[in-house]
Amino acid sequence: MHKFKKYNQGFTFVEVVIAIAILILFTVGVYRGYRAVYDALAAAHHKALAVDLVNERFEIIKNLPYASVGTVGGVPVGVITPVQNTTRDNVAFRITTAIVNVDDPFDGVAPADAFPRDYKLVELKVECVTCRMSPVTITGRVAPTNLES
Repeated sequence: MHKFKKYNQGFTFVEVVIAIAILILFTVGVYRGYRAVYDALAAAHHKALAVDLVNERFEIIKNLPYASVGTVGGVPVGVITPVQNTTRDNVAFRITTAIVNVDDPFDGVAPADAFPRDYKLVELKVECVTCRMSPVTITGRVAPTNLES
């Protein structure tokens, strides 16, 4: 009986190694779960920032005089910078703006159409420079009031 008590007083080296391995596996699993949640929250935050930038830029374009809606050096010519880099909440973004004149065939086709530039099609694309987010793109129309009347 004395022999069994002597050997049962502590843990063996193998038991300690197995316990440490189980603890490491558990810790790594918890860390990976935490990291996945953190990455998902960061991606959602970056996407929300990109959507805010697109909406802000489109509101600026809508409030410009119609003749000014265009890109610098583009067709149509206007006051909007075609590529703009900006930072929000320490996240770098690139905003690309493309604007084209559109002739709606509903009211006639050029050259018979008296007003061949019915509206301007605006496409805004926001890309995150520092993260792996897919770009946010929005397309909208800007038209002058009473153009066809």
